[in-house]
Amino acid sequence: MHQTVEKWARKYFPYSEFRKHQLEAIEFIFRVLTTGRIGLLSSPCGTGKSVSVLTAYLMAREIEEVGKLFILTRTRNELEIYARELRTIAEKTGVVLRATLMVSRQEMCPIARGRLEVGRMDYRSFLTYCSRIKKNASGSSCAYYARVFRDWRPSREAIVFLEEAGVKRVLMPDELYDEASSRGMCPYELTRLAAADSDVIVGNYNHFLIDEARRSIFARGRMQMNSVNIVFDEAHSLPSAASGLLSDEVSTRTVLRAWKEAVEYGFEEKRFIRLFKKFMETLGRKAVKQVGIGENHVLKGEEASLLRALSLPGEIVLETIHKMLEESERIVSMKMDSGKPPVSHLGRIAEFAQRWVSEDSEDTVRYVRVEKDAGGRRIVKIGICSLDVSRVTRSLNRVRSAVLMSGTLWDFDYYRDVLGLDESRVATLSLPSPFKRENRLILVDKAVTTKYELRGEMIGRIVGRLSRIVESVNGRVAIYFPSYELMEKASARLVVNRPIIREDAKTRVREVLKFLRENDRCVAVGVARGKISEGVDLTSEGASLLSAVVIVGLPYPKRSEMHEALLKYYEKKFGEKAFEYANTTPCIVTLAQMAGRLIRSQHDRGVIVIMDSRVYGRVRDKLPPDWREDMRAHLKIENLSREISRFLS
Repeated sequence: MHQTVEKWARKYFPYSEFRKHQLEAIEFIFRVLTTGRIGLLSSPCGTGKSVSVLTAYLMAREIEEVGKLFILTRTRNELEIYARELRTIAEKTGVVLRATLMVSRQEMCPIARGRLEVGRMDYRSFLTYCSRIKKNASGSSCAYYARVFRDWRPSREAIVFLEEAGVKRVLMPDELYDEASSRGMCPYELTRLAAADSDVIVGNYNHFLIDEARRSIFARGRMQMNSVNIVFDEAHSLPSAASGLLSDEVSTRTVLRAWKEAVEYGFEEKRFIRLFKKFMETLGRKAVKQVGIGENHVLKGEEASLLRALSLPGEIVLETIHKMLEESERIVSMKMDSGKPPVSHLGRIAEFAQRWVSEDSEDTVRYVRVEKDAGGRRIVKIGICSLDVSRVTRSLNRVRSAVLMSGTLWDFDYYRDVLGLDESRVATLSLPSPFKRENRLILVDKAVTTKYELRGEMIGRIVGRLSRIVESVNGRVAIYFPSYELMEKASARLVVNRPIIREDAKTRVREVLKFLRENDRCVAVGVARGKISEGVDLTSEGASLLSAVVIVGLPYPKRSEMHEALLKYYEKKFGEKAFEYANTTPCIVTLAQMAGRLIRSQHDRGVIVIMDSRVYGRVRDKLPPDWREDMRAHLKIENLSREISRFLS
């Protein structure tokens, strides 16, 4: 069977040789597509997952009508990888797939690029803005949209554009933007129209996970859920992406803007806004006493009751919220008429308050957090979120087939359960790394730990041993800490004879890459789940720039009231697996992502050092077999540094 698959795949595979384990990935994806399964594929860096998906899709199309392929990526870079592979397949094999590449509506908006105040809107406000100017009562006030549609149907200009673009088959987003905007047409609406005649659509997670976005794209693309095949790339991040979509919060700053708006536009019932602000400030004072500045305090029972705080009947509060929503419509219309962005802060507060009052399920959490702005003034934020990410992801059970793939999809049960996937449809495949194991050394420093109770007394020891480890590496080192707090405390005391760059809120990945390329012996310091720890290639011409990755401590989720709420919810939903799903698996995924920055090609060689004795517990049992077999532990720093030096020399 393997030989048959290889011969068949070569019709569409654009390269002379298959990578190690790549045929196994192609066959697995092919079977998922043809049997209508939900495939979970753990396929490490270097197996060529993107081209494997496209090859398997072409094979599946040969034997049956499988429908469109809708690929969802996290980043623009991942989207462009698929574009390049589609072009390579066409050039090398002559097989052409028509493809549409979609980025966000705001990125593709000529008005947003031309008007600073529109380009800087948060995405929610921008979508409101876009919808408003398209549906102006006097006809569309967006000239770009008006050139694409006539009476809700594609215009002649749009049809001609799509016919011309279709000849090129695969247009990069920037290419489509330049061509469409130069003709005065909306690039985003044209990409949605192009989807109807495309075999492959490549977009971002939100294009599927947000109901409104999905319905819009499916309607224009003439797609049905039961006839489309979904691929989520880097699917290890799917739970966190879904969680973000289920969260919403407002600040006292927004409430103040709503008050000013109410005064300016003559809204009479301002008492609700004043009471709402007082409610937030009262919660804020309690939060500071309970958890301090910058931490979420989870609200329980009556503490979160807006009705109780306002001392008003529920029907009166809901009626007031309804009036605010109606008033926000009038305000938006007036702002549009005066040329201002049609965004109402009053409406924003009303929408949030409506959800706060009405949403009530066991997975819902309400919280408050107090922060300080640049001037040291306190800002109170209250938020509401759902702990059940399957609210967003269970729609995957309705599609024809789905492939969720990542290099670190190690715990299949976790993804199946947390995402709410239909167990009867789930198929799994875990592939080993295609890179030579002898090119990677995995060491554990058993003399230290970042366990919370011991962290204070350990910092000095960690810093001393970390300095010895860095000096053992004749090359570039990436050091990752479990939190900014620990990073700042330790890195401030770290003394090494080489340049250091530290990640902070303003860090840009390109700055880190430039630093690494300009310094042969240097240190880049970052944090778990940060900008330089996952989803980024620290490479030059495909080869890793790093000689070593040092992971200080285990990156367990931070202890907090929010995390305790998640653990309790998981205990109700998953029973004895609760701790594993809330703590161990997220830790493992983050650990793997940080370690994954090291070996990016067949010729890379380097050392992974995990500085935490707790690895030899439940964490080790969840690691892949090759990790467990290759890990070597040391108590003496002399032995640890000697082994690093010997390996790298």
